[in-house]
Amino acid sequence: MIKPFLLSTALLLSSPLIAATVTFGETVDKQQVIAVASILATPASYLEQQVTVVGEVTGVCSKQHCWMTLATAEDEPRFRIKVRDGDMVFPLSAKGKTAYATGVVKVWAQGEGKADAYQLVPTAVEIAE
Repeated sequence: MIKPFLLSTALLLSSPLIAATVTFGETVDKQQVIAVASILATPASYLEQQVTVVGEVTGVCSKQHCWMTLATAEDEPRFRIKVRDGDMVFPLSAKGKTAYATGVVKVWAQGEGKADAYQLVPTAVEIAE
């Protein structure tokens, strides 16, 4: 016979109403979220500054799982979240989910003949499952 406490706990844990999160690194600072569009509009203002961004995960590195791209709206450009290989391993299942990332905005060198871009090097990431 299954004890009522164990049964209710099992039902609670399997309930689709509970939103789980996957976290990496430190704690995400959700108090000071900056819009991706704001960062991309004036990236020099945020360069080497710690910020928190939020958006839908639109892509995940399929080799090392070392980067994700976020978008906050359909018509906004994507913003890359990048860690050193192995520091955080972002799951492919994150695509389509909401993610928060806290970190430092850095220049992303694109190579000869291409304009540099900007990316966030995170210290904390939280993905809603």
